[in-house]
Amino acid sequence: MPKQTRAKVSKAMRHNPLAHDILEEENNRGIRRTPRSKLRKGSDTLEEEGSNVVPSSVAKKVLGMVQSQKADDEDAIGEFGSELASQGDAALDEEEVEEVDVQVDEDGYIIGPNASEEDERAMSLFLPSKDGKVASQGPTLADIILQKIQEAEARKAAGESGPTEEAGLSPKVVQVYSDIGKFLRFYKSGPIPKAFKVIPNLTNWEEVLALTSPLTWSPAAMYQASAIFVSNLNPRMAQRFFNLVQSQAHHVLLPAVRQDIAEHKKLNFHYYRALRKSLFKPAAFFKGILLPLAAENCTLREAVILGSVVSKASVPVMHVAASIVRLCTMTPWYGTTAILLAAQLNKKYALPLKVIECLVAHFCAFASEGHVLPLVWHRALLIFVQRYKFDLSADQKRRIKELLRVHHHESVAPEIRRELAAKPEEVPGAPGASADAMEIG
Repeated sequence: MPKQTRAKVSKAMRHNPLAHDILEEENNRGIRRTPRSKLRKGSDTLEEEGSNVVPSSVAKKVLGMVQSQKADDEDAIGEFGSELASQGDAALDEEEVEEVDVQVDEDGYIIGPNASEEDERAMSLFLPSKDGKVASQGPTLADIILQKIQEAEARKAAGESGPTEEAGLSPKVVQVYSDIGKFLRFYKSGPIPKAFKVIPNLTNWEEVLALTSPLTWSPAAMYQASAIFVSNLNPRMAQRFFNLVQSQAHHVLLPAVRQDIAEHKKLNFHYYRALRKSLFKPAAFFKGILLPLAAENCTLREAVILGSVVSKASVPVMHVAASIVRLCTMTPWYGTTAILLAAQLNKKYALPLKVIECLVAHFCAFASEGHVLPLVWHRALLIFVQRYKFDLSADQKRRIKELLRVHHHESVAPEIRRELAAKPEEVPGAPGASADAMEIG
C-alpha cells in the first residue's frame, strides 16, 4: 500500500500564536497588566501606590525641622567634649605619671617592662633555649629507666644479692598461708583460695607450701592441690611435690595416702583420684610414688591399690618399660614388688627385647633361693609367660623350665609349662597364626 501523503497548507491559512490572541483581546477590553516584578514586592509598596502623594510644601517644612535638630545636637556634644578634655588635662597635671621602661628585641618586637627574676625563670621554661630545645622540667622517664639499669648492673658487678634473696618470708605471707592451711584442713568442696593457686609459680614454692601444713589437709583438699600442682609444675618439680618437700623433709601425697590406708584399711576416694591425677606426669609418678613405695617394703594392701591405679590408666610404654627394669634390679626384693610388676605386665604393652631379657634374668635369679617363694611371685611369672610367650627365645624358655624344677607350685607350674609349649598357629590372633586356626577361633 503506498504511503499516504499529507496535503500542504498555505501560509495564509495559518493562525497567530495563542499569546498574541490573548493580548489583543485584553487590549480590546481595556485591561491594564501589572508587571510581575511589582506583584512580588511587599504590601507596603502596594499601599504606597494606592495612597495620596505628600505635597511639596509639607516636605520642605519636615526637612527644615530635621536639619535644625541635628545642628542643636552637634553643639551640645562639642561643649561636653571640651569639658571632658579640660578635666583630663587637669588630672594629668595633678598626678605624676610613672615612666615605663619598654624593651625591644632584635626583631623590633616590644617585650614589655623589666621582669623580675621569678618571671624570667618561669618564662624560660616555655621559651626555647639557644640550642632550639625547650628547657627541661626535671628528669624524664627515660632518664629514670637508664638510672635504674645502671644501678642494677653496678649491683650485679659487685656481686650483691637482692633483698628478697637475703631476707626470709614476710610475716604477712606467713600469716596468710597459715590461715589457708587451716581452711584446707576442713575443706570439702568449692573454690580454692587464689593465693594457694599461685604457689606453683613461686620460686620458693616448697617453703610457702610447708606453711599450709600439707599433712593436715582434708582428702578433698589433697585432690585439688594435686590437680593444681600436676598441671602447673614440670615432671621434676611434680616429683618433689609427690615425694619431697625440702623445707620439712617429708612427702606430701605419698604419706597422706599411706596414712589413710593404715587408719581406715582402705583408701579414700579423693586420695584415689589424686593418684589418678598424678599419672598425668608419668615420670614424676613412677619416680615419686611407685618406686619409693616399692623400695620401702609397702604393705600388701598398698601394693594392690597402687597396682589398681596403674592398671586403669593409660601410661606411655617407655615409662612402663623403665619402671619394670627398675623393679627387676631393685634389691632387696619384697613380695609386694611382684604385685606391682604383675600390674604393669598385665597391660600387655609391646616391650622391647631388652626388657624381656631383664625379666627373664630377674625370675631366673631366684633359682638359688632355698626358701619357698610366695604365691604372688608364681602369679607374676605366669602373667609374664602368658603375655610374652611368643617373644621368648628357645634359650629363655629353657631357663624358665629349669627354674620351675626348683620352685614348683602345684597349681601354677603346670599352667606355665602349658603356656611355654604353646605355638603361634594354635592360638587365634597370635603372631604367625595360620588362617585355619583363625577360622576355628
